[in-house]
Amino acid sequence: MTILTSTQPADAPAAADAQAPAEGFRPDIQALRAIAVLSVFAYHLAPGRLSGGYIGVDVFFVISGFLIGSHLLREVETTGRIRLGAFWARRAKRLLPASLLVLLVSAVATFVWVPRSLWSQFLTEIAASSLYVENWRLAWASVDYLAADNKASAVQHFWSLSVEEQFYVFTPLLLLAVALLSRSIRPGSYVTTRRLAGSLFALVVCASFIYGVWLTGNTPEAYFSAFTRAWEFAAGVLIGMLPVIGSRAARALGVALGLALIATAATQYTSATPFPGVAALVPVSGAALAIWLGRGTFLARVGSWRPVSIVGDTSYAIYLWHWPLIVLVPFITDAPLNAGTKLVILGVTFPLAWLSTTQWEDRVRFSGRLLGGRSPVTVGLWSAGAMVVVLAVVATGLAVKASGAAQSERKVNTLLAQNMSCLGAAKLADPTCENPDLKGVLVPDPSELATDEANRAECWSSSAAKTGEVVMCRLGPKNGYSRRLLAVGDSHNDQLVGAYEDIAKEFGWRIDVAGRVGCYWTEADLQKNSTADQLMCEEWRRSISAYVEKADDLDAILTSKARNSSPILADDNVTTSVAVTAEGLARAWARRPAPRKVPVIAIEDNPAMPEGTMACVEAQRLDAATACAQPRRKVLPPSGLAEAVAVDPNAVLVDLTDLYCEPKVCRPVVGHVIVYRDDGEHLTLTYTRTVAPYLGRAIDDALRQR
Repeated sequence: MTILTSTQPADAPAAADAQAPAEGFRPDIQALRAIAVLSVFAYHLAPGRLSGGYIGVDVFFVISGFLIGSHLLREVETTGRIRLGAFWARRAKRLLPASLLVLLVSAVATFVWVPRSLWSQFLTEIAASSLYVENWRLAWASVDYLAADNKASAVQHFWSLSVEEQFYVFTPLLLLAVALLSRSIRPGSYVTTRRLAGSLFALVVCASFIYGVWLTGNTPEAYFSAFTRAWEFAAGVLIGMLPVIGSRAARALGVALGLALIATAATQYTSATPFPGVAALVPVSGAALAIWLGRGTFLARVGSWRPVSIVGDTSYAIYLWHWPLIVLVPFITDAPLNAGTKLVILGVTFPLAWLSTTQWEDRVRFSGRLLGGRSPVTVGLWSAGAMVVVLAVVATGLAVKASGAAQSERKVNTLLAQNMSCLGAAKLADPTCENPDLKGVLVPDPSELATDEANRAECWSSSAAKTGEVVMCRLGPKNGYSRRLLAVGDSHNDQLVGAYEDIAKEFGWRIDVAGRVGCYWTEADLQKNSTADQLMCEEWRRSISAYVEKADDLDAILTSKARNSSPILADDNVTTSVAVTAEGLARAWARRPAPRKVPVIAIEDNPAMPEGTMACVEAQRLDAATACAQPRRKVLPPSGLAEAVAVDPNAVLVDLTDLYCEPKVCRPVVGHVIVYRDDGEHLTLTYTRTVAPYLGRAIDDALRQR
């Protein structure tokens, strides 16, 4: 399954509850809802126990397609039209009271318990969720390298509700088109409204499934795309058009097969399963069989059992509440989830879901003083007003965050402009240095680390661009420069853009910068998360080599790469071997047209701090220099740069590790400056600017020696 991080994204269920009177109550569907909700809940609490439980959301998608499609198709067949306003008003009354309450509570909880460094991400996702575009927000983040390490927010599970809402918008429009076309059908014609609708949704199934299979193999955004999920809803719509099988034994056998397919996916799939893609066929087929054949079978008897029925009735609320609790409880307790806190979450979620359903959602939906019996226009106005309230709370938090960021930036710029001694790297360059004026100073603000960078779009080839084309920016003077340098590499090259700017200004050099997400200048094949990323990285590396071969006015090539960079594909094996890494680097460097004339200056990477280091910094602040320090030997894995330099006679290594580490430890705060951004691997702009004078002199010395 393609994901953002090492765990699956949170999945929320479909919320469709419309069971048309003609169909009657379907306890078998209540049982299926219970199975789906418990699968996802179990997966989120203990992914190692039910590794494929995330497929519960796909079961909900099929249920929604069946219920909503059947309801709308009957309306088209009996009235020849669809009352769009009434349909959307019913959906709003069903979905928004509970969802907006959860979003509002999540926003307030973010202010109270979540570190301010995460406010921008959490609040932006709450805003996206209130507008039901969270799936597209996460799809964008999944292909944005700088957002790839985002923590799961308290509302990440709203991605599936967003997909569902988009289904509720477009499905009635498709059936409305069917209704309009049906008016031209002559009585007695083979073509009927139902056959026309069936053909249309069969086309949706085929197109969406094929697209989903292709996109799943090419980019992680496939998981969140409405276009890769549309076929699951459409399959549910088609199930509602199939004739009922009379044999109870045959139906029971079909339901057993469907449940077996769901169970197989839930127990055998893992976070590594490419998903949705072809793999989604198993749970979707299982759900479709259970829905089609479930009436009057053992599944209906299970669904009639009161505990199962209650879980089915409150499944929407269970989904809404369980994920914020899972995300927020560690912030509240200041400790990772353990068996005890997981039991608390389990014990709180079910009664909370029941209370919010019966005492809030149902009252808002059915009370004549609230939304019960109101016109679609009134429901729309109330819904818009409630969304505005959530968005206003979010905007207030983002404004506070922006104000803090601006204040932090002003403080940093003031300190750098004053050229204060002992600030940042200067403290390690001269360990005896003391500056009483820095007492109590800590920059940048720990809550603003995510934005303390100089990398920008014009210097950066992102996966979001869907191409491996080289994007290059020019730093320093346009004319009259004394040297022209090219700086290439992955994000650990582009994290130095701020330093490169200072160096270009000080020395009068022109420095062209070209970086690529997770990709550096090498002849080795790098393993990427998707086929698309693999191909784009290959294209970018070839383009860099071609550019270097033709560039006849370069004075040097600067290059850098992450210590923990992508594994290498070699002879059908995956390796992180330093020797293989160095060989790939050296072969790429040999592509320059005049190796003896144009030196390669390899800039050794900074330490790679372990996960949790920057959360420690935000909590400890100035004390983090001691409390969050790491042994030097643990955070300096070899990058392969030194080994590559050793075999290239015109290459030199610039190793500034002593500006990040003391002889035995590496500290995340040096000279009153926070060294790393929020991921613990990339440097803050502030610290790179304190490194710039030393880096500039090291590069100048290397050039003078050649």
